[in-house]
Formats: sequence, C-alpha cells, structure tokens
Amino acid sequence: MKKIPSFLIAILFFLVTACGKSTAPSKEKLEPTQAGKQFDLDISSVWSRSTPELMNGSGIIYMTINNTGDSIETLLAGKTPIAKSIELHMHTIDSNGVFRMRMVDGGRIEIPAGESVELKPGGLHIMMIELTDSLKAGDSFPITLKFEQAGEVTFFVPITDMPPTEVTSVELKKGGYESLK
Repeated sequence: MKKIPSFLIAILFFLVTACGKSTAPSKEKLEPTQAGKQFDLDISSVWSRSTPELMNGSGIIYMTINNTGDSIETLLAGKTPIAKSIELHMHTIDSNGVFRMRMVDGGRIEIPAGESVELKPGGLHIMMIELTDSLKAGDSFPITLKFEQAGEVTFFVPITDMPPTEVTSVELKKGGYESLK
C-alpha cells in the first residue's frame, strides 16, 4: 500500500475547507466587561475556517493577541462547546521539505510585554479536536482562552473561508463560555 505524504494531506485539508454544513449561527450576545475592568490584552483578526461535512474531526482558529501590559502574558489553554478539546499548535517544515503540524513546546504561547503574537495559517494556531459538527461560513461560536495573568476570557469566533481584511478587536468577557447560558 502506498503511503500519502503528510504535506499532501495538509494541502487537501486546506483546499476542501471551502465547503461547509450545519452549525447554527449563535444568537447570543456577550455582556461587556465591567466598567473600569480592563484586560492587558487586545485580541483581533479572529477567524476560523469553515470545514466540509466529511472533515468534522478538527478545526483551526487564527487571531492576533496583543499584550498591552508591562509583563509577559502566557496563553495556557482553551475550551469551546463545539469541540472535545483544544490544543496550541504550530506548522513547521522539516528538513525534507515536508509540512508538519505539532503541539507548541510546553503547550503554552508566550506574549512578551508590549508585543503581539500572530496565530496564522502556516504558523501558530489553535487546533480544535473532535468537533461536534461542521463549521459553516457565516456562523460563529464562543471560545474561552485561559491566560496566566488575565485568567479566562471569552469571545466569539466568526467562521469564514478567508482571513479578515480589516483589523477588528473582539469584545472580551471575563470568565468561561458557560456563563453565556
């Protein structure tokens, strides 16, 4: 039996993400953070690719995380009601030119004080494992990210087939997505 190279599987995944099926749009609205309560974070350019019907096993989230504080912030973990688990991943190219995806060393992403980290196609990203349904362009879903300093922050992730063309910050809510119910 002939083995399919990993890079071909990765390319196939990205090519077939233009199709989608059946995740109902979220009608919930996040309550704004309490007056005077600020995070030393600005999260912008958030998006997730749509997934085709037959590839409901995993999904990817991209964004830019800007640390506006004066100390290192660290992304530790995440959760969403649409996936069994979330892992912090990165894409690399090995010495043979093969495109690989792996968990980030230590399972954490550090954001230096006053700097930004971009989670983007071909680089760092958030991997959703065992999706409960396909992701349909035009819908959105809540995600909670856990940071070392800020704690849990929740926001909605729009599902689209292309990255956003404008830098737009998302509204952050303190606590987990469970509080949206």
